[in-house]
Amino acid sequence: MTPFMLRVAEIVGAQVEPDALPMPATRLSRRIATGTGADRQVALRSLAEQLVCEANAVLGAADDQLALVDETLPSELAFSVTCRGRRARVSTAFADGTAIGRLIGDGFDSEAPVELDSPDALPDLLVRLLLESGVRHHPVHL
Repeated sequence: MTPFMLRVAEIVGAQVEPDALPMPATRLSRRIATGTGADRQVALRSLAEQLVCEANAVLGAADDQLALVDETLPSELAFSVTCRGRRARVSTAFADGTAIGRLIGDGFDSEAPVELDSPDALPDLLVRLLLESGVRHHPVHL
C-alpha cells in the first residue's frame, strides 16, 4: 500500500477529531505563463487521478467513493473531486497569454482567489474532502 492509501485507511478505520482536518497548502492565485499554467494543471490532474484510485481501493463502499470529473471549457482546464455531496474544484483559466489557477470548494472561502501551493497539497485536499463528507468508518485490513 502507498503512504496515501495508509492515510486513507487510518481515516476509515478510526474516528478522526474535527480539528484534525488537514488544510491543504494554498497561495494567492497569480498570473503565470500559459505553458507553465497548463503544465501545472495537467500534473495536478494526473496526480488527482492516481490519488482518487488509491483512495477508492481502500474505501470499498460505492457511496463512499471519490469521483473525479473533468470539465470541458473553451478557455479553462478544470476538474472536480466529489464525495457524498462535497466538492473541490481545481482549475486553470487562460486569457491574454497568461494562466491563473483557482481552488474552489467548501471550506476554501477567501476574499482573493487561491490555488493549491503545489501538487504536495493535493493529498490534504482529498483527505479533507473525505472527512468533511462523513465517510463511514469500518475496519480496514492492510
